[in-house]
Amino acid sequence: MAGGLILAGSVRAGPDAATPTNSPSSKQTLTAEQQGQVEFDRGISLMRDRKYTGAAEAFQRAISGNPNLAEAYNNWGICLVQLGKQSSNQQQELQQFQAASEKFDKAAGLKPSEKITYMLWSETLVLIGDLPVDNHVRLACYQGAVEKCRKAVELDAVDWEPYNKWAAILSTKLVDFAVDDKARLQVSKEAAGLFGKAADRARFSSELGPAYANWASALVRAAKLTTDVEEKRSLLHEALDKFDLSTRAVANSSTTYAMWGSAYLELGKLTRMRSDFREGIDKLTVSISLDPKSPAPLYNLACAYALMDDGVLAVQTLKQCLDLDANNTYRILAPRDPDLASLHSDPGFQDLFGGSSRPAGVVPAYNPPLSDRPR
Repeated sequence: MAGGLILAGSVRAGPDAATPTNSPSSKQTLTAEQQGQVEFDRGISLMRDRKYTGAAEAFQRAISGNPNLAEAYNNWGICLVQLGKQSSNQQQELQQFQAASEKFDKAAGLKPSEKITYMLWSETLVLIGDLPVDNHVRLACYQGAVEKCRKAVELDAVDWEPYNKWAAILSTKLVDFAVDDKARLQVSKEAAGLFGKAADRARFSSELGPAYANWASALVRAAKLTTDVEEKRSLLHEALDKFDLSTRAVANSSTTYAMWGSAYLELGKLTRMRSDFREGIDKLTVSISLDPKSPAPLYNLACAYALMDDGVLAVQTLKQCLDLDANNTYRILAPRDPDLASLHSDPGFQDLFGGSSRPAGVVPAYNPPLSDRPR
């Protein structure tokens, strides 16, 4: 939620309202509603200066003067979210987010036709769900966030953003609550459909790029989950087309090229064609050139080389990845990744992990020979 998001004062004092000054006599001429407007304007000014504590207090006073000022509740909620993000204490963070959610609830009750309220509310519920809360609370927050996006779509069916956020919550949050792979597949397909609707409604390159990339990512996830080989192939080819469209809209996204390269690796594991792996290597190389400090594309590039039976480049690239792996994410993943199974007997690989044998519990992946021609 951007700190600069300000709902300007659509509710203004009338032309006969007294001009606020510092003199006691002038304040006495203001009605409660007019004084509320003065406080609202003060809150807006403080928000622009990122003084969220003072702004929140001003919006609270504004509501005291005018309880029906929905814009004050919205801006108060925004301030509380920002204060929560600035907190170093998770309990205080949770309390601020919960209070913000209450403000958006109040704003929606006063002005149920304001789409922005539901978008802000949805984002805040996701923030609450991302905190270390009870799993039932987390699920309820994510489901509530989806419902707020659905309401925003009802209010404005031509805007791309509610569809995009709705799909993102499904594909990155709620999918983890699905009971099995079949259910996860359906959630991923639903997310892909919503990302498609977002892309259909996007108007600018800055919107089209992410929408197509997200659409493609959901299709790849669905491809990984399905057990139908032809459906897997179809989903991956569709994803590759969407990644292409994404890069045509935004040409310099390292993340998009990284995901595009990974999708080619998935296709290569299915087709066993060298050309698919080479395409994946090309896309991952572009991603690395755009963001040399990101370990993720380096890791996938190492996997690509391993799948191509190029152990030397695979180990060299994996070492580069681990040098950038500040959280040890890939150091933990690599020894058990079947895509790297061909490296387990490689001394260079063993040196990276301080061992001389294949990691316990790892079954080498079946790795049939590659082909340069379709089968």
